[in-house]
Amino acid sequence: MNIRLLASMSVLALASGGVLAQDTTIGLGAAHIFVNAKSPNLSSNGPAFLTPQPAGIDVKDATTVLITVTRRLDDHWYGELALGVPPRQEVIGAGTLAPFGVIAKVKQAAPTAFLNYRFGAAGSALRPFVGVGLNYTRFYDAASTTSGSLASGGPTKIQLSKSTGLAAQAGVNYQFDKTWSLCLSVIAADVESDMTATTGSIERKTHIKFNPRVLGVAVGYSF
Repeated sequence: MNIRLLASMSVLALASGGVLAQDTTIGLGAAHIFVNAKSPNLSSNGPAFLTPQPAGIDVKDATTVLITVTRRLDDHWYGELALGVPPRQEVIGAGTLAPFGVIAKVKQAAPTAFLNYRFGAAGSALRPFVGVGLNYTRFYDAASTTSGSLASGGPTKIQLSKSTGLAAQAGVNYQFDKTWSLCLSVIAADVESDMTATTGSIERKTHIKFNPRVLGVAVGYSF
């Protein structure tokens, strides 16, 4: 399915005005982000001895507050916007950079729009679901740590490019009554970014595929 079409469908689903009660659900809970980052070793425009190989990085897992807005379209189709408090994630050194530990920290905002299909009858309390959607991730407040600047040879500026990619999820929703519910979900998204670390005139670069898997749980309030 075309990415722009899918995103438009999800946004329209959330914006549509329904006539049935309890068409909108606000969810609040927690999400744990399992990062499975893959990236080549850092390249550099400076002398090789200043970036001894293999100079790699990895990204640690994070936990954050999960916020969801779900809109009922009919008995089976739902539009959903998954948000959250942007977590601060730690970047750690690998290879020759491993002894330096946490070398950078960065925040990421990653709203994701889904179009979900719920199985089972509309009146069932327990309903599994699957969904496909679009993820947008923006990285900001990236900063080198003291050990990161030491590893780089001085104060270092870090930049990461934005990411747009497909996302998918599966989960189960349990409806306690017409107002309250509990949702468990597992989300996978295509998130990748070009990272540049600048120390004086030296630029070190790599391309990170984050491959996040997000386990979320949220209590929902419908109205």
